[in-house]
Amino acid sequence: MRLFDTTLLVDFARKADAARRIVQEADEAGERCATTEVNAFELLLGGFSKGRAKPDKLDELQRFLHRLDVLPLDRAGALRAAELVSRLRGEGRDVGALDALIAGIALASGYDTIVTRDESFRQIPGVRVQTY
Repeated sequence: MRLFDTTLLVDFARKADAARRIVQEADEAGERCATTEVNAFELLLGGFSKGRAKPDKLDELQRFLHRLDVLPLDRAGALRAAELVSRLRGEGRDVGALDALIAGIALASGYDTIVTRDESFRQIPGVRVQTY
């Protein structure tokens, strides 16, 4: 099962052809893809400017998020993310906190593939990365 990272969400919102193709292929295949509340947060930041909501933009972003399963940060996801960060640090590698949370939520929820432009997910054990 595939999870859409923020890069794909933002590119789709900006009408980038590659991102739109991936979403369209998933729709045509009847695949219900997911994202996380962490990704939703990052995407929804684009609906604000200097602390003020841009209502039309927020509505557009919310409509897109409703097309996906949005996975919450729960204890299982937090535990998995902590395990991943500890393991990577033990190997002398580091991953950003948000990416670790995204990966932890995904893996704890049964999603093993993250669709992204971000290569940093490749270093996370158990995650398959689909780039576009």
